[in-house]
Amino acid sequence: MVRTLKNLSDLKETRFGQPRPRHGLSLLWWFAHDCVQIDFNGRMTAECDPEYRDFGFDLFYNRERLLPYTNLPYYEVGNLSSTDSLPHYVTKNYTGQSDNSNIDRIMVSFNSSWNIFEKIYVTQHSDEVHFDQNHTYCISTDLLKEIKQLSRDKFLKGRTNRSEQLSISMPPSVQRRQTNTCQSWKCRCALIGCGVLILLAAGVTLYCLLKPK
Repeated sequence: MVRTLKNLSDLKETRFGQPRPRHGLSLLWWFAHDCVQIDFNGRMTAECDPEYRDFGFDLFYNRERLLPYTNLPYYEVGNLSSTDSLPHYVTKNYTGQSDNSNIDRIMVSFNSSWNIFEKIYVTQHSDEVHFDQNHTYCISTDLLKEIKQLSRDKFLKGRTNRSEQLSISMPPSVQRRQTNTCQSWKCRCALIGCGVLILLAAGVTLYCLLKPK
């Protein structure tokens, strides 16, 4: 069963498209912004035409059942060796070699009668021919909406929670040592304060005794 990614945290957890020179995240940002629109009913209207091989779309026959069975045709996009129509920010790290710079793909099931994408998936090659079942995910409309709200730089860099970064969890033993240290300092300060008061009282008493009458 293919896992559905519901938000950016889910996507980040999969490590899809990471690290460089992989192009999957740039490809996904391009697709969300330029290739699909989502209406108020959650329908994903195609802004490009896979049937006419826009941006290098090609039929994916799903012979090894990488994706769930459907009566609709599947298409894949993202093969940098077979297209030069994708934006430069998607293709710029492509080396043309047998490395990780061309392993990521987007797969879609496309209903041409209604011009909508029924399902959208991301995946990666496990070798030069096959795709990796364990790294294949369905992209939810909620995740697409989140990506649409982000600039490319923010999407690629990701977002961190500052409060989480600054929060340091210490073991109980360390916390106890700190507490004991604080209590020890409080005791010392109290003793010093009492000593000062005693000295002042003694000084006043001595002054009164020695004061000329």
